[in-house]
This record gives sequence, C-alpha cells and structure tokens, in this order.
Amino acid sequence: MTFSLLETYCESPKRAGLGEDRLATSDHFVAVIDGATSSGPIDGVPGGVIAAETLVEVIDALDPNCDARGFADRASAALRARLGAHYERDIARPSASVVVWSAARQEIWRIGDCHFRIAEKLFVAEKAIDRIAYSYRCAVVRARLRLGLTTHARELEIPTLEQPFMDLVSTQHAFLNADIDDPLAYGAVDGSPVPDRFVEIVSARGAREIVLCSDGFPEPSATLEIALADLRRLREADPLVVSLYNGSRPFPPGAKLFDDSTYVRFAP
Repeated sequence: MTFSLLETYCESPKRAGLGEDRLATSDHFVAVIDGATSSGPIDGVPGGVIAAETLVEVIDALDPNCDARGFADRASAALRARLGAHYERDIARPSASVVVWSAARQEIWRIGDCHFRIAEKLFVAEKAIDRIAYSYRCAVVRARLRLGLTTHARELEIPTLEQPFMDLVSTQHAFLNADIDDPLAYGAVDGSPVPDRFVEIVSARGAREIVLCSDGFPEPSATLEIALADLRRLREADPLVVSLYNGSRPFPPGAKLFDDSTYVRFAP
C-alpha cells in the first residue's frame, strides 16, 4: 500500500443491508461511492446498492495505471453488464456517484456529487437539479409547518422517497449523462457513457492529506471528529434539515445521520 489510512467511516441510518454508500480501498486506489436512493430496485435489491457494489468490484480489479476516462468507461460497462435487460427500462436505472484517488497518477477523479478535500482546499459538489429539488422540499415542509398542516414529529417519519420533490426526482434521469446545453444535465455512473464534461480530474500531487466523503456530510471536513460534530449540531438545531441546510430528508427519529455517510482521510 502506497498511502496511510488515517480515518475511515461508513454508516447508514437505514436498516442493515439497505445502506447504499461504499468505501473501497486497494493498494492503488481509495474511493467513496454513493449509490443513488432514487435508483429503481431490481429483484428486491435497492438500485443504489447494486450500483455501489459494482463500482467496488471495478475498483478492486482496476489497473494501477488506469486513467480517469478508462475508469469511467470500465465502471459504465460493468454496471451495464450487471443490469442486463434491466438497463433498457425507461425508469431511473441503478446509479452511483463516485470520487476516486489514484496513487499512480496522484489525481482525484469525480463523477457525481461526492465531496473531497486536498489539504485546506474544499471541493464541494452540488448538482443544479438537486439544488432545485431540495430547495422545493424545504419550502414545502416549512410552509406545511407554518400552516399547521403537519408537525415536526410527523415530518421526521416521512421517508426519502415520499418527500415533496418526488415528481422531479422520479424524472430527473432525463438529464443524467446527457451531453446537452442544459444546466440541469449531470453525471453519474448508470451504465450509459459518461461524457467527458462530467468526469472531473483534479491533481493531488504534493498533497499531505486528502479527504473523500459522500454527501451525507455537507462538506469534507478536515477530520472525522469535526464532520460528526457538525452533523450533531445540525441534528440538534434543524432535525428536519430544512433551515440551516437544504437537505434531501430529515434525521430519522433516534438517528445520528440523515443520509448514508462515508468519510476517509488518508496521507498519500
């Protein structure tokens, strides 16, 4: 192994086996994978789990000298093969966001909305279509509360796929990997080709510490302790995640996380 793992964390507020984040490490790569909750299930298995586990397998077998374009193509091909006939379904296919560090190339590759940090510089991802959906969700929940149409307790119980944004979330794959001149277009691994514009490449040469994390953490904090403390403060002040942060869902009752949350800090 050409690097030192300093801190790792991969937890979910969901029932065992339903978490869709994965942390993948090999001798040559470190990756955080965030399977999409909105991905359609196949044979009872959440689509995000299928996508995330497929990407773990790809990273485990990846040639150390592979470049970002090669990784994106291998990841897409592997997931398309895994889906088989399900790939052709006209619904949201299993998909995942991923951020990868390559030891050989001293680069970070990102497809989708995971976050990363190189020393003190933060690379926080946000899709335009998510900003619209989450802002709408927060506005609706706050309006319901103000009008007395719901309660905090009731809103804490509403699962992600029953949040007010579902009309958009259920159709947003129309913009997934669409190489078009539309600000709503975005990238993720779903078996279709990922356009170059959605394969981010950032040099990490000379970095002494790197953090990769999924968007269960609002940003890639310098340490895991800080990241978890920030989530605790958010839960205490805004458990519905509608005021301090435009969230996709509330903290479930008794849960310390509002979403699957994965974090890794390492020294190259």
